[in-house]
Amino acid sequence: MASTENRSGRLVTALFIFAVSLFCTLLCGVGALVVWLAERLGSLVVAAVVVALFFAVLATVSYLLSVRELITRLREELATIYEMALDFRKGYRWVVRQVGRLLGLNE
Repeated sequence: MASTENRSGRLVTALFIFAVSLFCTLLCGVGALVVWLAERLGSLVVAAVVVALFFAVLATVSYLLSVRELITRLREELATIYEMALDFRKGYRWVVRQVGRLLGLNE
């Protein structure tokens, strides 16, 4: 039992170190991109704004693409719910008519 816990602890530690290393790598890469662009444009502020806008557009596009799929799926589910509600309403009206006929209320 202790061996299994030891292995899972090592795996979690390794994954944590990997995640932190990946984050640092991405952070350094973005920093280097800003510095490189600042050399080209002559302004650190403009370079930072350009890189920030690029990532903002990238995040917005990825969000909209993922939401579009979700909205399509939601529309399909709503169409199914609407069809089921319509069938339920038809069945309810049929039952009410039949009960009315049995009780003599619809004459």
